[in-house]
Amino acid sequence: MAVEKQNKNGRLKLKQDLAKGSFETLYILYGEEAYLREYYLRQLRKKVVDETFADFNLIELDGKTLTLESLTEAVDSYPAMSERKLVIVTDFNIYAPPASFGDQLIDLLSDLPDYVCLVFYFDILEAKPDKRTKMYKLLEKKACTAEFARLEEKELIERLERRARELNCIISDEDAAYMIFLCGTSLTNLMGEIEKASAHCTTGEIKRYNIDAVCSPVLDAVVFDLTDAIAAGRFEKAVALVGDLLRLKNNEVIIFTTIMRHIQRLYAAKICAETRGGDRYLSEMIGSKSPFYAKKIQNAARRLPLPVLRRAASLCARTDSELKGSAVDRQKLIELTLLDIAAEVKGAKS
Repeated sequence: MAVEKQNKNGRLKLKQDLAKGSFETLYILYGEEAYLREYYLRQLRKKVVDETFADFNLIELDGKTLTLESLTEAVDSYPAMSERKLVIVTDFNIYAPPASFGDQLIDLLSDLPDYVCLVFYFDILEAKPDKRTKMYKLLEKKACTAEFARLEEKELIERLERRARELNCIISDEDAAYMIFLCGTSLTNLMGEIEKASAHCTTGEIKRYNIDAVCSPVLDAVVFDLTDAIAAGRFEKAVALVGDLLRLKNNEVIIFTTIMRHIQRLYAAKICAETRGGDRYLSEMIGSKSPFYAKKIQNAARRLPLPVLRRAASLCARTDSELKGSAVDRQKLIELTLLDIAAEVKGAKS
């Protein structure tokens, strides 16, 4: 079974277990989408452990200081006045445990008692499953593995609309897609942003002007405005946006990497349009499955000639290399590159 399919089934299995109140002895929870990951961990705490006896039946261990002895003791001790106990280990690399654990960890996990629900929870630490190891093969058999990856745009829109209804508001598909473009794909962040937009809304329907008024744009959205400003001949606005990003403590290299990536996507969208590539080809070229983003980048690319975008991509590659030098004024270098791109745009229009 492919890892992706296994993990998708793991999410479904976890959801079913919570609904039935029947639990496995071993779970692994990981993935970029912290909102859902944290939600399901809270649900496990709520459903597995009776709050009255939580002091006895809920054991939380820090993976950084975990020892085989502390884990064995947590697993082997019986629950108090309850059928089950919950043991949560946070940020322990179960896929590549320290050598000090040896094969004893595999032995422990191979024969967990029925009364324990052991959860390895990846919060800050990134999970890196390795199919070649004995541990992976054991976990494939014994564990319910649930990966919480970033949701697709359609799923994010559904969750925004559901949350809006809970806040006694509505939001259209189009405006929800705009909020995702502006605020990013982190569900944790989006839930906070829609609460801000609903508080600003006075009509019961969250509109784009509510979103623009109170929601915080991610770096990608600001860079989109920046390149739009250059395409429109408003170089001063582009420079002002760079200054705003720096005042918000964004790193110069990260800012420029985002600008370069955006220029490359515009270039790819332009090539796709001129070769009459379809939506799937465009999605692969720009590295995004979002229909809203694809439409927006297509519209932006239409305003710029292919030679200008080719030259802009070349200028960005040169600057990217120079930015990594130790003795450069990075802000000035970024502004000079934007000026060069603006000159290319102006020359193409004249």
